[in-house]
Amino acid sequence: MPSRKAPQTLKAMPPSKRGGGGGGLSAGALAKTKRKEVASIAVKKKVGAPPKTKPVPSKAVDGKAKTPQAASAVATTVSSKQFDGEDTALEIAKAFMRTAAASALAGVRIGHGGPFGASIVRDGVVIACAHNMVLHCGDPTKHAEMTAIQYACKALGTHDLSDCDLYTTCEPCPMCWGAVRWSGLRKAYLGVDRFTAARYGFDDKVFYDEVNSKHGCYGLCLHSDASRRWQDGKVNGKTVEEPKHQSMVEIYDGVLHLEVAKTFADVEHNRTLARRNRTMSGDSADAPVSGQDLAAANSPRNQPLPSSPTDQDSHEEFMRLAIRAAKVGVREHRSKDREPFGAVIVKNGHVIAEAHNCVIENRDATATAEICAIRLATARLGTHNLEGCTLYSTTHPDLMSLGAILWARISKVYCGVTQQLAAQSGFEEGLSHIRELVEVEAGIPSANVIRDIAAGECEAVFQEWSSRNGIIY
Repeated sequence: MPSRKAPQTLKAMPPSKRGGGGGGLSAGALAKTKRKEVASIAVKKKVGAPPKTKPVPSKAVDGKAKTPQAASAVATTVSSKQFDGEDTALEIAKAFMRTAAASALAGVRIGHGGPFGASIVRDGVVIACAHNMVLHCGDPTKHAEMTAIQYACKALGTHDLSDCDLYTTCEPCPMCWGAVRWSGLRKAYLGVDRFTAARYGFDDKVFYDEVNSKHGCYGLCLHSDASRRWQDGKVNGKTVEEPKHQSMVEIYDGVLHLEVAKTFADVEHNRTLARRNRTMSGDSADAPVSGQDLAAANSPRNQPLPSSPTDQDSHEEFMRLAIRAAKVGVREHRSKDREPFGAVIVKNGHVIAEAHNCVIENRDATATAEICAIRLATARLGTHNLEGCTLYSTTHPDLMSLGAILWARISKVYCGVTQQLAAQSGFEEGLSHIRELVEVEAGIPSANVIRDIAAGECEAVFQEWSSRNGIIY
């Protein structure tokens, strides 16, 4: 299977992505915003006239310009050059990025994992700083961004990081982009892009290709990312060419389709739907949607073809365990909002892990059912590689969970219902996060991305990692 890949730079996600699409910030608006932020966290110190730079045309920031610098598949992006005249703000951004780079460098030197670091900042204070610890912890979800988000959630006692900013030395992979979206981080500052990382062997491009290749499972149109092109480069004197994509995971749905649909329609197991029914319906409203209605309106897209009746019985048995896990989370008030999400991981016919959504219980924005199951399975097996394992989930995995499945090397996933059914039951985020990566939409982005912050220092970590013959996982 392919090894570690690279995510779309914050700049990589098109204007229509990351926050739902749309144009970006104008240079003037960004400057105004930065002036306000700087005033609250530092005393401005004038050190002479700022260097003259070429003005950045507004059309390059409003999403209209069709250039390689246009935002592409996750969010509207803003180049560091657009800090035009805001030297202090740029230097502050670089300073915070250096904390992430320092952590990444330390991680490389002590052998924790790949050359990646991330810091989360609130009101000018570093709340959490982490580096990649996949090899150290034996956990494929322990990327720098995921770990920093976990630490920040724990430090602040909440899964909502909407008043925080992310500084990451490299453009996030799809899993980490999903985590950024779930945590609600306000801004994301990037060091190098995923193509730079790919030249050192960490090619997240295959992960993006895999997400795109699964667009049919999610009922989405394939997004053609013409503005983001691979560029051959050299590492240690050798030219690195674009790798060819190979499918990494097969996703099936329709296992106990009606039974899972009834769980989503049950207001005792889905408080989100119950609240929506009260808001939209009122006392005189029509009867709430039933599980049969949901199932009929959202037929399976890729049902498994059992090789024998026994095979079918096994799939249904494991799916019932996933449903049971989801109900446990609901009954014990461990899930975010009494959510019907559960997951089970099986190897050689034996259940390795069962889990449900634990966002509220763990105060962790990354704690979806699938990711919790992966963490339990890797801890039990003592390895970050779950090759040979199969995952059963009540619904199609969201972007973050799909990314984790790919990193764990799980090659088969069996689901009960689609993300379309989940969206109709009150859970639109899972589908929207996937859509942001594979479809161009109009709208206003909810997260701003600023790239090329201290890029040279961030790439220096990759260079040291390469010189040490670091391990690609």
